Formats: sequence, structure tokens, C-alpha cells
Amino acid sequence: MLLSHSSELKMDAYLLWALYTGFRYFDIGESRKTVLLVKFDKRLDATTLRALRNAGLWLCDFYVGYSCATVTASIPNLDQQLADLKRLGAEYCELAAPVAPPTQDEGPAPRIAQNGPATVIGIIDDGCPFAHLHYRRPDDPSLRVRYIWDQGGSAPSGAVPPSTTPFAYGATYGHDQLEEILSRATLQGVVDEDAAYGLTELPSLRGATSHGAQVMSHAAGFARKIDGRQQPKPLIGRTDLAFVQLPPDALDDPSGGWLEHYGLDALHAIRFYARHTHKTSANKVIVNLSYGPQTGPHDGTSVLERAIDEMTSTAIEENYQFLVVVPTGNNHQLRAHAEFDLARRGGTIDWFVSPDSQVPSLLEIWLPDGVTLDDVEVAVETPADEHIVASDILPEPPKPLTVPDDTQVLIVAIEGPPPGNRIEVIIGIAPTARPSAGSGAAAFALATPGIWRVTVEPKAGKTVPGVAHAYLGRSDANMGRARRGRSGYLYSPGYDPKRFSRADEQLDVGRENAPAEVVASGAMNGIGTGTHSLVAAGYRLSDGQPAPYSAGGPTRGNRKGPDWAYPTEESRVLAGLLAAGNRSATVLRLTGTSIAAPQYVRELAAMPGSNALPPPTPTPPSPPAPPPWLKARAGAGLR
Repeated sequence: MLLSHSSELKMDAYLLWALYTGFRYFDIGESRKTVLLVKFDKRLDATTLRALRNAGLWLCDFYVGYSCATVTASIPNLDQQLADLKRLGAEYCELAAPVAPPTQDEGPAPRIAQNGPATVIGIIDDGCPFAHLHYRRPDDPSLRVRYIWDQGGSAPSGAVPPSTTPFAYGATYGHDQLEEILSRATLQGVVDEDAAYGLTELPSLRGATSHGAQVMSHAAGFARKIDGRQQPKPLIGRTDLAFVQLPPDALDDPSGGWLEHYGLDALHAIRFYARHTHKTSANKVIVNLSYGPQTGPHDGTSVLERAIDEMTSTAIEENYQFLVVVPTGNNHQLRAHAEFDLARRGGTIDWFVSPDSQVPSLLEIWLPDGVTLDDVEVAVETPADEHIVASDILPEPPKPLTVPDDTQVLIVAIEGPPPGNRIEVIIGIAPTARPSAGSGAAAFALATPGIWRVTVEPKAGKTVPGVAHAYLGRSDANMGRARRGRSGYLYSPGYDPKRFSRADEQLDVGRENAPAEVVASGAMNGIGTGTHSLVAAGYRLSDGQPAPYSAGGPTRGNRKGPDWAYPTEESRVLAGLLAAGNRSATVLRLTGTSIAAPQYVRELAAMPGSNALPPPTPTPPSPPAPPPWLKARAGAGLR
């Protein structure tokens, strides 16, 4: 029997899992608030927004005119507020951020008098070296960092205080404030970059490099020239850089689930800056988001993907271009995806759960269209040989602390997002180590690390078509962040880990999968399977072959794989590409598809027609055709 909530509002399995466990794996603090990503049945108007706020739910005015929005709710009153959301037109919601950011006074939306840019390059990342020489070059005054939203920033203070935001959290620096900071940090015509950064509370700028510095260097076209790598074309007209600094709470959670909240808020903040803070609006807005989860429906139906599609379509209706570029992901060899061929009776895979993990371990299973738990059995065998079946889960509406604190594993199954409505099953295993901080550090039992066996197979007497897909949630730390756990991995008997070190480079086309097998195909970024998202893969310059980590398709929806590929490796023995760090004198290497996406952004920004109206169709401008292997990786069932 599938779970449901008393509100009858459709929601994702993570929200039900959090409700069942009373949010006990999260330090919800004194505010006791959470953030939901909600899909409404129509575009929000001012009347509905006021009604939501009157019900104790909060969302930013920027979401008026859109049907997908982030909504802050109260955990103690969540049951009632979910009912209020249903009453006010919500059709589906997801757990966006288990813990809401600290709130402060809602700030007014800024308005700048002078003319605006032709193009805005938005970057959502960690580390914005706005004082770097590249972004204050006297020979190119058109390219500047003119807007920063620090989502983890505090209330305005300091010599050059930032501003509060319409989102009621974080702090923003506009062009005038950034120029004042640079002026105060300039002595005898030389900018002291450390002094400039010291006048802000921006994180990740004390060291030599950051993820955001490398990404921004590629997006702006300042990465180091390398033989065989085509240099970007000049930009057309004034181009502004608008940077959203992700908060520590998000970056310290490597799962990527927080993107639903902070990512969507950031997209709307960049959109608003580009379109509504100048007398003349930008006609092209291109946003780089070099993060993503391994989990998700992978068919374009997640709320964030639908929100990106909606923002892109709305921009076309309003005669401008809004393009969101994401990397395909570095998941190809991580053993984080498995397939269960139910037509061949499915089977069992091993899930290696890591020790010393301070965060829950999560595995997401998506059943084929029309298949329910009446047709298949989803079961887990613990390291202690305890057998737990999904159909044994509680059918009652969840209440806080329904599940005892000594529970090591919980299986939650629910109908997934519309219009697909496929069954989503998550297997949540408690942390295997105590959190290093947090008020709930000792409030639950630890799970046993080791081999947890996962079985997905038809029930006796049932004939079930299709393939069930399993996606492992990520736990490895993001670049520059404290390690709180390791992701573990999936294993099946036919898996050969040495396959990837041979000369054929994963090209194992023609080999049939076992009925239950770990596969590398179909491991694309969980927010990169929407209709309008633009997805960049990585390849090696030396031989044109795909980077071994660069994930490919196919997806479970209409998308076959990544759109284009850009170099992310020089050769087999020289990993990554050179780009600027946080200081003007630093040049460092970064590897991964995170640097493929900003190269795509830079090419889109430089394309002719930046000042023209967009085409009448939703098809964005495209670079030259991708390498031939990209199509093969996208759809040929590579493992």
C-alpha cells in the first residue's frame, strides 16, 4: 500500500521520510522551519501569494507569474500548512531544504537608473573573486561583476554594508557597493585584493582558489590558452556578471537536494537583476549551475527542471532569452546507478554503506510506468540478515517521530511527480557516525556500515514489463568543504571495475546487462534531464575521447543525453584545465564537467544576435555539432 498524507497533497518520498523520522537527522534549530519546492496548478498571482502568507507560509514576490516556487513552512505546523497548500492550488511538492536559512528583514528590490547590459552571465557557485584583475580590466570595461547575492550572508554591517534581499535571507552587493569596496582597497592605484575581500563577509576567498573562481574564469573567457583548444569569440556589447554565492549549509550537504531551494531562488534573483534593475533590460540571460544531484526521476519531471522549463518558456513569451546550463556530472564510474530488468525477473544488488558517515545514506528507486508495489517486491537485507520489505511500511499518515529512534532503515514509497506518476521508493539508512555538531546529535541509533542487499523483483505469479532504476545519493564532500561522509557504491556480480582502465574507454556496446546490474549509462545530472536545460559533457583534448568520469544518457524521459561536449582534460596524464584562482597571480587546474558547462555559457554569450530578440521557437542557439562519441555515450547503453 502506498503512503499518503492527510492533506491529500501529492509529495515526494523525501518529505514523507522526513515527516516519519521527525526531521531527526537535521539540526532544525530554534526556527524549526523547512523549505518546500511547490508546483501549483496555475501561475501564482498576488492574491494567492497573500493567502499563502496569511496561512503562515512564506514565498518571495518574485514568484508571482510562475507556477513553481520555493515556500518556507513551519515544521511543527507542517501537517496543517500542507493542507493549506493543497487548498490554495498546490498540486505537488518536494522537500527542498530540510532546514530553512536564517531569516531577516525583507529588503526592497533595487532599481538602478542607468542603462543596463545587453547580456548577463549568471553564476551560481562558491567563491566570487570580484576584485580579480580579469573583472576590472581597463581595456574591457564591459565585463564586470556587478551583482553578488551571498545566500549565507548576515544582516548588513561593516564599512561597506550589503543590502537585505527580497528573499528575506542572505545579503547582496550591488555595483555601487562593489565599486566602493574596490576604492577603499586601492592604494596608489593598486588594488589590494585581500583587503577588498576582507571588507565583505563572502566565503571561500581566503585561499588561493575556489570552485567559483575556476568556473567564472571559464565563463568569462579568461581560462589559460592551451594548444588545440579553441579560444572563445569576443563578447558583444556590455556583459554583466551576476554571482550567487551558495550558503555553507548547502555546500556542506553534498547530496545536491538543496538545489531545489537555493538554486531556484538564485535563478529568479539573476533573472530579476537582468530584467528589472535597469532602465533597459538584458535581452540574453545565461546562467551556469555547476552542481547537481545523482538522484531524481531523470525524466524531466522534477519540480526544479519544470521550473527551468517554465522560466525559459516565459522568457520566450516576453521576447528575451533565458538559458540555464548544467554539467552532465562526474558519475560515470562512481557505481551509483543500477537497473533491474523486471521482464527478466529483476534480482539483487549489493549496496556498500560507508562507515564514519555523519549523514543518512539514501538510495532512490523508480519503478516503470504503471508498475506498483502490488506487482513488485522491493526489499532490503541488512548486514545483520534482517529482511525488510517495502510493503511492510506503515500505511497511516505520517506524524513526527512515528518511527522509533532505534530504527536503522526506513523504506518509503509514494507516487512520483505528475504527469508521469511513476512510483518512487527511497531507502533511507541512518548515519553510521555521530554528527560533529548539532542539537540532535545523540537522538537516534546509528546504522551498521557494510553490505546492504537490495532486491527488486516481480511478486510470485506476476509478469512485469520494464526496467526499474536505482540512483545512489551522493555523500562525498564538495570542493573545499568539510567531509561528513562517503557515498559508498553499488555492486553486482557482473561488474568489472577494471573495465574502465582498458583502452576501449567504457565502450562496451552490445553486451547485454544482467537482470540486475550496476551500469554507468543513464547516470546524468539529476537536474539535467528537462526539456530546456542545456547540458555539457567533457572530453580530452589529446585524443577527443570522452573524459572517463563524464556521465551520459539515456534518461528515463525524452532526452537522450548531453547536448554538447567541451574539453575538460588535456590528456590521460595531465588532468584538468588551467584557469584563474581567487588572486590575480594564481592559475590552477580544475577537472570535471563543472568546467565544461561554463565554456558552453561563454560560447552562448558571444554568439551573434545577443542584442536581438530570441527566435520564435524554444530552441536556444547552439555551438557546432558535438564529437561523434557523444551520441554513442548518450544512447548506446555504455557501462
